[in-house]
Formats: sequence, structure tokens, C-alpha cells
Amino acid sequence: MGHEAEFGQFYESKARSVFSAVYSLCRDSDLAEDATQEAFARALARWDRLRSEPWAAGWVTTTALNVARRGLRRRPVLQPASDPQASPSPEEAIDLWRRVRMLPRRQQEVVVLYYRLQMPVDEIARALGTTDGTVRTHLVRAREALRATLQEAADGG
Repeated sequence: MGHEAEFGQFYESKARSVFSAVYSLCRDSDLAEDATQEAFARALARWDRLRSEPWAAGWVTTTALNVARRGLRRRPVLQPASDPQASPSPEEAIDLWRRVRMLPRRQQEVVVLYYRLQMPVDEIARALGTTDGTVRTHLVRAREALRATLQEAADGG
């Protein structure tokens, strides 16, 4: 299979999940689309090195998340709850993903990769260049932080 056809198949099979992960982080479809396209453009430029790596999809997702994060720093975050068409999810889901955006960067990444893309811990570790134990630690800390902030909100704080 040719270089372009192989990358085309990779793009077709992964683009939706990358977009979904980025959209979960930023709740802005334009930013998510731009970040997804930028990440795949970078992957294409490195395709000779990435094509045989089992973590290529994780690399693209992490790259897209980083591009979106930089975009969020440059402009105010859109509040999805104010635009019901932008987010068909229930209010609790919107609030949860808003709170995920407040976590430290690595915790955000592992939460999105684990829960939105359903990547196993070992694949996340390879994609982020870390160990399985570090990924598990980030997941535990993220869960604890989310649990605390959600409980505080439920208590009226």
C-alpha cells in the first residue's frame, strides 16, 4: 500500500475519535476541527517515522489536545451551557468536562485518552512517553480532584 493511501486509511479510522477527544476538552467545534487537522498535518509530515508505531493515534491525539490548549489560552473559553445546540449532553456532563479542563495538563490528557477514547493504560503511557504507573497516578489524582470539586458544587460551594 502506498504512503498516501496508508495515511488516508489512518486518517479515516482515527479522525473522528481525535476530534471527539479535543471537543471534549474545549467544547468548541471550530477549535476542535482546527486542532485535529493541525495534528494530522504534523503526523503526515512525520508519517515515515510514525506509520509503524502502535502509539501513532495517541501521538496525534496528544498533539491535537496541545494545539487546542494553546488556542484556548489565546481566547476566552466558550461556555457550552449557554448554547444548547453546541452541546446535546446533559448539564451534568457539561459541568464534568468543564471541570476536567481545570485539571493539570497531564491529568486532562489521561482522562480524555482513557475515558473518551477508551485507550488502555499501557497505550496512554506509550503515547505520552511515560510509565503505566504514572498514567494510573494521574487518573487517580484526576478522579480525586473531580470528586472533590463535584462534591463541593453539590454542597452549594
